Amino acid sequence: MANKERQQHILALVMLSFTALVWGVGFLFSDLLLQNGFNDLPITLNALRFSVAAVIVAIIFCRKVKLTKNTILYGVVGGAMLFGGFALQLVGLKYTTPASCGFFTASYVLYVPFIAWIFLKKRPSLLVVLGVIVALAGLAILNINVESPAKGDNVVLGNMLTLGGSLFFAAQIVWIDSALKNNRADSSSLTVVQIVVCALLFIVSSLTFESGNYADFQTVQWEKCWWLLAIVSLLGTAFAYFSQTFAQSKLSPTETSIIIGCESPIGAVCSVIAGREALTWQICVGGLFVLAAVVLIEILPTVINKRQAVSENTQSDVQENYSATQTKENFTAESATQYKVKKRKTNKNKGSM
Repeated sequence: MANKERQQHILALVMLSFTALVWGVGFLFSDLLLQNGFNDLPITLNALRFSVAAVIVAIIFCRKVKLTKNTILYGVVGGAMLFGGFALQLVGLKYTTPASCGFFTASYVLYVPFIAWIFLKKRPSLLVVLGVIVALAGLAILNINVESPAKGDNVVLGNMLTLGGSLFFAAQIVWIDSALKNNRADSSSLTVVQIVVCALLFIVSSLTFESGNYADFQTVQWEKCWWLLAIVSLLGTAFAYFSQTFAQSKLSPTETSIIIGCESPIGAVCSVIAGREALTWQICVGGLFVLAAVVLIEILPTVINKRQAVSENTQSDVQENYSATQTKENFTAESATQYKVKKRKTNKNKGSM
């Protein structure tokens, strides 16, 4: 049984790591989609993305979906959170660069402990508070004199929109974790409901806010966009959100946020390699500050807790050995006393005879 759980744990780590890779590259792909015809249709782009993903997961998991009251509740709320996160992220990407978008999106790693505190009543440690300060410093550095010839002068606005989107992603991680860990829903059903709800919200929003821009579909360079849209729909949405939901049933919110947070440096590296932006000191220093905050908030507490657990186990073993030795010594001493008393009685009886 333990071996099976370990295998599932490893599988969850592998799937989530691949998801982080896909999402990191996805920042660049989404930026390319915006540049090739979807710049005035960001909500519609997400409507297409999630609609394709919804059809795929519905076909794959149609026999496994269990539409219980809890599944619908957690799935609808989770889907609404995804909608808020992606809407702000993609609109923000219109104004900022893929690297900055990646770093600001990954700031949900900082939100997770505090949202978990609200829901789980677990107070943040001193390391968490320190990590937030370091992260804020890193985010400020990323916003120092940020300019992009391709994006114009609204990069800071794009960063702030992306930062708001990351709050929705953090809430979604904690919300889904509470559903899975309390056995209120299964991963397959949650994946389907979340993606379908998110797709419906984007369709309604597209019809409401972007119907006047539908003429821009004629300018979309589909020969460049179809394969990008296919990747972000199939891998970046359908597979990625099943992977995240499945992994959260095996991992803690902390582990989940750490691994997914790797999408940030991956996105920056891809953006620089693709020539979408230069490797500036703001990206290097600000990015390092954000990653240092992740270490302070997520990794160091885990290491310290493991060391404390090992130390407590060692002390417990020493105490048990000491108690066993004392018991043995007491038993030996007691046995010797009883033997002497018995021998005296025997000698006394012999003397009487």
